[in-house]
Amino acid sequence: MSPDSILMMAELGLGLLLVPHKPWDEVAVDIGNYRDLFNKVHGENPPAPIAACWTYCHEDEGVAKAAAEKYITGYWQSVIDHYEMNKDYFKQKKGYEYYGNMSDVINDVGRDAIADMFMDLQVWGTPEQCYEKVLNIRNKVGNGGFNGVFTYADMPFDVAEKSYHLFSKEVLPQLKKLSAQEDAKQVA
Repeated sequence: MSPDSILMMAELGLGLLLVPHKPWDEVAVDIGNYRDLFNKVHGENPPAPIAACWTYCHEDEGVAKAAAEKYITGYWQSVIDHYEMNKDYFKQKKGYEYYGNMSDVINDVGRDAIADMFMDLQVWGTPEQCYEKVLNIRNKVGNGGFNGVFTYADMPFDVAEKSYHLFSKEVLPQLKKLSAQEDAKQVA
């Protein structure tokens, strides 16, 4: 979501679904601006956002990394192709200038580097690593929920299913243990 869209959501009094495409520290700045504007317009704190991440969980770190490199980067490459994000025409579309500027970044650093950056923003690894990544995101942006995307790109269903079941068995119970009173950190 662009910074302009986030502010529009605050003005409308709507919650956020965070789909990362830039570093979480930058997202945290946007969330701080959203919270400030939401509170100013509505006189109350906004609902905690929900973070949605492409997720791959495996007992073996090497297998998890290889799958992330293949499927998560493959997904982002397909996004670049489908939306033609490496083209300049978004720059001339009112309200899409932010995405138009992304074409410069993609063309400057290259599609592969952008896909690798996208992969690094997601939740993948061993169950312990996945848990730590979700907590890290939560600590940065104060999300109140996490939505894992487990099937994407050309990942075979049985591979996605094993990842989903392992995450559900090993990571989800740990996330549920987070106290209801321990609300997600409000990031300024």
